[in-house]
Amino acid sequence: MLTFASLLAAMTIAGAFWVGVLAARRLRDWGEGRRALDDGTSPLALAAAGGAAPDDPRTRKIRALVAERLRHDRPQTGPVSTVRGQPTPDGAPADLDLSTLRAGDVVVIEAGEADHDGDYIVEGIAHLREGGQTTVVAMMQDAGKARWLVGPPNSEEWYVVAPVAGHGLSGEPPRNITRERGTYSLMRRGQASAACTGHHGRPELPRVATYVFSGGGKDVLWLERWDHDVVLGEGRTIEAHAVTFLPGS
Repeated sequence: MLTFASLLAAMTIAGAFWVGVLAARRLRDWGEGRRALDDGTSPLALAAAGGAAPDDPRTRKIRALVAERLRHDRPQTGPVSTVRGQPTPDGAPADLDLSTLRAGDVVVIEAGEADHDGDYIVEGIAHLREGGQTTVVAMMQDAGKARWLVGPPNSEEWYVVAPVAGHGLSGEPPRNITRERGTYSLMRRGQASAACTGHHGRPELPRVATYVFSGGGKDVLWLERWDHDVVLGEGRTIEAHAVTFLPGS
């Protein structure tokens, strides 16, 4: 029979063996990580946006696409129109234009606006055609934060606005709308043919009236009147070069 002393010695030897195995694995992992850093191939870790769960599939998708853009470190001097899916000379994913954006693509806004900056996934698109110009409204989500990106693709400035629920407006809006931030005055209105895709939250109608209200400075209201139904967004004017598009597939 084994004595207590021999049993204790056997347990001590077994414990030392497994400690050695774990230490060897840790050293191996450290060495591989070090080599990856030296080669410049380490994955970029991005913090979860807006407190989203780390295992959220949409958050993982956005992180991967943004990490790919940062890894290639492409200079961005303005909105670039390219053919969807066609690689750039350095092998990076091709940039998109606002006019070619689709549901599932990613919009990165880095305009220095804390309320609106983020990595958004596009859920719906509205193309509003008036005369020879098309205004695009991209409905986006970033971990539950909803925003619309609004503007003509060739413009140097766009609007990024948050949808406003319970605004109490219907039919033809007044020339001045008072909100918590202040009073907005009508700056421009128009009539457009509409084509919407994805989860856009608009009535299925072929025509829409659009209105832009200025609150002074960069503050803006974007309003759409679909017959008697009104959708309203409140936000800011941003420079187009502060926006980057990434293909979702």
